[in-house]
Amino acid sequence: MNRAWVTLALVSVLFFVITAATFDSLGLVLPAMVAELGWNWTEAGLGFTLLAVFCGITATLPAWLIRHFGVRANLLAGSVVMAAAYLCLANAHGVPLYYLGASLAGLGFTLLDTVPGTHLLARLFPRPAFAIGFYFTIGGLGAVFGPLLYFLVTGASGHWRGYWLAAGLVTVLAGVAAAFLADTRTDVGARAEADPDISTESWSARAALRTPQFRILAAAYSAFLFCGITANSVSVAHLVQQGAGAPLAGSMIAISGIANAAARLAGGLLTRFINARLLLAIALACLVGGLLALAEARGLPMMLVYAAGIGIGYGLAFFASTILLLDYFGRGPYLELFATVNLISTVGAVAPFLAGMSRDRLGAFTPFFLGLSLLVSMVLLAVALMRPPHRPAP
Repeated sequence: MNRAWVTLALVSVLFFVITAATFDSLGLVLPAMVAELGWNWTEAGLGFTLLAVFCGITATLPAWLIRHFGVRANLLAGSVVMAAAYLCLANAHGVPLYYLGASLAGLGFTLLDTVPGTHLLARLFPRPAFAIGFYFTIGGLGAVFGPLLYFLVTGASGHWRGYWLAAGLVTVLAGVAAAFLADTRTDVGARAEADPDISTESWSARAALRTPQFRILAAAYSAFLFCGITANSVSVAHLVQQGAGAPLAGSMIAISGIANAAARLAGGLLTRFINARLLLAIALACLVGGLLALAEARGLPMMLVYAAGIGIGYGLAFFASTILLLDYFGRGPYLELFATVNLISTVGAVAPFLAGMSRDRLGAFTPFFLGLSLLVSMVLLAVALMRPPHRPAP
């Protein structure tokens, strides 16, 4: 089998595992940890915040490691960090070790997830859009199957500590397998560009960072994360306040997750026929529609519109903004540009805080949803007016 496809399978499995075993596990395990260890929810919630913040602020670290030591060293370093993270979480009796484990998990997630994954795929596939879309899809399914894996493992082990040990073992095995079996040498960018959508201009990362197109793409990337974090953190509380039952409100997150994963794959298929900029505009419009539906949702039809809008918008924006970085600036500076976009998007971590402030001071989450929809609309307008950049003459 072609080593490019083997590598796609390896990094996709790794993305699936770390998605299921970090962000989509901590929220499930926390109630059991809080009940047994006697923490309050302020203490518990800070660990989730540390996970997200360390995932964001370390976003440029894998780019530096890859440029200086190679992809294999980066993946092995991520595997070691993840092993330490899960050992801390499994052995936590007080919040200091829990906070350390959550912080290390954020760093390990960064070292193992989309920065090295998309870097490899952009180097291996002459036309990488489908491969990246497939990779994002499998990673998205980790969020869908994460709860199932948690209940299966805790049912067998009988305790949440056993789940952290099992999650750590699987994550480390996936990381080490990707490090040693993935093709880290091939670089199709060294040959003539085979993808007509990818720029052949000799962009440097520094020159690309100065363009308005990069700023717009960074804003779009931040926008979908802002919307996704908002929906995951406060949508259930908002819908319950609107009169929905908690089980029904919670099921909308699962529906949104399925739509998210499907949209990533659809993006990889559609980009052959529809320009990625148009796909990004459609995605942002879906996010606006989803936010407005969430703000007013009181019955099942509007709740489904919200779940579909946020899910499709998130998945399609994730894919399209990533592909546009390749299309506009080429394969050469992609690693640094994608890492920088991930660093900028850390701003999304403040979404739960701002939403909570809206609820506490104004009595509802609705004003925050409406304000966020306005901001996303402004990014949509910028994307609609955006045109491919051209490298300035030296």
